[in-house]
Amino acid sequence: MERPPTKEEVLFEWFLGDSKEILADLKSAIADATSLRDGIGQAKAELDATVQAATRELVAAHRELTQAIRDAKGTNAEVVQVVAASGKRAAAAGVMQALPALAICSGVSALLGAAIAAFVVRWLT
Repeated sequence: MERPPTKEEVLFEWFLGDSKEILADLKSAIADATSLRDGIGQAKAELDATVQAATRELVAAHRELTQAIRDAKGTNAEVVQVVAASGKRAAAAGVMQALPALAICSGVSALLGAAIAAFVVRWLT
């Protein structure tokens, strides 16, 4: 018959068993942490690439917007000049068209005034 294990042997076996479980849990946790670290590194690289691409797109869009604003300012300046020139031409044409009518009205009123003056002078004398 075999002798029963001593208290020290039982405690040592118990401690050794717990140590093996703890070691297995630690190995699993280390594997999970390593996997997580690798995933975070990969996600960081992807995020950096995305941010850089978005930054490039934003800069390109800003340049296009700036160019469009410059073009619009140039076009607006040209339109203002064309409108101003058209207004001057229209005013000049209006004045030229109004001059004959003004001359006719002035001449008619001068003739009427002269006729009335002649009538008054003749009537008073």
